[in-house]
Amino acid sequence: MPMPQQTCLFASPDETPSGLVRTMEHLAEDILPAKAASGAYPVRFDHCFKRIAYDVAVGARWDTDVPPPFRANATPAQLRRAIDVLRAMARDPDRVHEYNRYSLRCRKADA
Repeated sequence: MPMPQQTCLFASPDETPSGLVRTMEHLAEDILPAKAASGAYPVRFDHCFKRIAYDVAVGARWDTDVPPPFRANATPAQLRRAIDVLRAMARDPDRVHEYNRYSLRCRKADA
């Protein structure tokens, strides 16, 4: 299944893995849930934003390619891609709808 298109907003490639994780968690745990309070997003909770970002970052159900927990076992490239996805969702609620549909299709295919 083709991955949705997204604007690339890569985190700094020389950022440490722990810095990437902090950025990712700030977006998923603070920024996006606050924005979701407007009602324009199809999900509200941090774990939902993480699921979406992880699935899109991996291009499949994330835990089929990355052993849990994602934050500790993803490659720096996967962490950067997850950050890009989270940033895109923070900018545009329509991206959340698009990426959520993609994530749910990935999970249905694995069911």
